[in-house]
Amino acid sequence: MKQNRKYFGMNTQQISILAGLAVVAFLLFAVAGWLFLRGGSFASAPQNTPTPQPTVTPFVLPTSTLTETPTPVPYDLLIPEGWVQFRTELVELWLPNNFKLEKSKILENSANLAVPELVITEVSSKSSLYNMAVVVSYEPLTVDSLDAYLTNKIANLPPETRVAEKRMVNINSQDVVRFVFEVRKDNIEVNDLAYVFLDGSTVWYVEYAAQINEFYEMLSMFEQSAKTFRIAR
Repeated sequence: MKQNRKYFGMNTQQISILAGLAVVAFLLFAVAGWLFLRGGSFASAPQNTPTPQPTVTPFVLPTSTLTETPTPVPYDLLIPEGWVQFRTELVELWLPNNFKLEKSKILENSANLAVPELVITEVSSKSSLYNMAVVVSYEPLTVDSLDAYLTNKIANLPPETRVAEKRMVNINSQDVVRFVFEVRKDNIEVNDLAYVFLDGSTVWYVEYAAQINEFYEMLSMFEQSAKTFRIAR
């Protein structure tokens, strides 16, 4: 019978199985070759590594502190209503109308010994033994700086005069040294508010003196009057 016939030592059934295995192997090799030619499509997909974005730091402009120079107030606006003018060829000053110009330019109890240009006193005082007085005086700057000049002046003040205050202030856009002197003479206590202006090589003093019981009541008026001080140009 044909199915018992042998070829190369194998019967027909064995040869069929071997042929089937050969076909399967051929197909596997063909698929593997096709995948290789396609670039290995079953290879692991590339991982997308996220690129870190740079951190943006906001740029902040530095804040600068500016020292602003005060805008000068028009001179006419510095003069209160009802005040009167006191003027010489060199200076000008305004005060309430209860003050009068003294003909003599000699004033005792002044905190400095400069030459008086204006001496103004209160018309009358009902409660004070010492009439309020306003003095504008001047003298040349004799050293290199105003600070050194004032240091020397303070060192030579009369023993009955004490410096209660010294500081820099600004009057009409000009730096001015402000003093408060306390003076005790003949059992009378007097306070003296003094402003020191430097004009080139000339030192100007504007002083307001009053008995201590009136001084602080009149202080705001003295301060307003000092703003009206003007050097003739």
